[in-house]
Amino acid sequence: MSRASVLLDALSTEPTTTSDLYDRVGYAALTRVGLVPYRAFRDELAKLSSAGLARSEDAPDGSTMWWRDDDRSPPAISGR
Repeated sequence: MSRASVLLDALSTEPTTTSDLYDRVGYAALTRVGLVPYRAFRDELAKLSSAGLARSEDAPDGSTMWWRDDDRSPPAISGR
């Protein structure tokens, strides 16, 4: 199982924060693919975004929201 596949499996078309996504993936999976360090986790998400497989946007509270880029249309993020 690759880092990318672990993250893509956890992403959906609904935006979620980096922190919530980290929790969704879970410690066991993060350990298996070497993404326990939060910086490594965020860097891998950024790679997916650069490859056009995931999208991100800053939420009004400053958190980063991530979602799977299935149709390239950004979902509405609450509080905008």
